Amino acid sequence: MRSLHKPMIGLLVATLAFFALWYVELRPSASTSGGSPSGLGQYQSAINKAHQAVATSNAANAKLGAPVATTAGPKSPTSTTTTAASPTKATPATKPAAKAAPATKPAPKPAVKTDKATGAAATPAPAPSAAAEVKALENAVAAHKVVALLFYNPAGADDQAMKQELGSVPTHGGQVFKLAVPVSELAEFQAVTAQVPVVTAPTVVVIDTTRQATMITGFASQLEINQRVADALPGK
Repeated sequence: MRSLHKPMIGLLVATLAFFALWYVELRPSASTSGGSPSGLGQYQSAINKAHQAVATSNAANAKLGAPVATTAGPKSPTSTTTTAASPTKATPATKPAAKAAPATKPAPKPAVKTDKATGAAATPAPAPSAAAEVKALENAVAAHKVVALLFYNPAGADDQAMKQELGSVPTHGGQVFKLAVPVSELAEFQAVTAQVPVVTAPTVVVIDTTRQATMITGFASQLEINQRVADALPGK
C-alpha cells in the first residue's frame, strides 16, 4: 500500500477532530428545544480553527496536486499507450521499361558491279546460247585458229577438273580458241562430232589450223592439253 502524502494525513486528522468535537460538544442536547444549541459560543474559536486547518490543508494539497476535501479525488491517471506509427513502406520505384529489342540489321545487299565509264550498274552478261557457241566455233575455224573443245558432264568430278585445266591453257596471243560444252548440247556440234565421234566424257578435241583434229579421252592435266595445243600451232 502506498504511503499517503503529509497534507492528506493532516486533512484526515483535522476532519476526524472536527467530527469528534461536534459529536461530543456541539451535538444538540436531548433537553434542548427550539433555537440554537446552548454553549455554542464557547466553542466558536475551536470551530474556526478547524475550518482554517481544513482550508490550509486544501491549499497545500492544491499546490501539491493532492485531492482536497471539498472535491472528489481525481481518478487514477489512465496510462496512455503511445502507438508508434508503423513506418510506411516506401513504394518501390517503377521498374524501367524493358529495353526495346535492337532491330535486326538487314542483310547486306550484294555488291553490284558498276561500269567505270558511266557509273551505271553493270548487268551481268547472259550465258551464251548453244547456237552462239557453235557460231563462235565456226568463226574460229574459218580464221585458222587452233580450237580446244571440251565435252564434259557437269555432274562428274573429273569433268569439272578438266574444265578448270582447260581454263588454265594460254591462248598464245589470241591464236587459240577454247570452249567447254556440256554433253547435253552435244547434238548442236554435229560439224565436229560427225568427223570425231565423242562417246565418253570428258573428251577434249583439238583442231589445228589445217582443220585436222585429235582427241584426248578421260582426265588430262593442263600440261598435256597445253602440249597438244602447242603442237597444233603453225610452225610446230
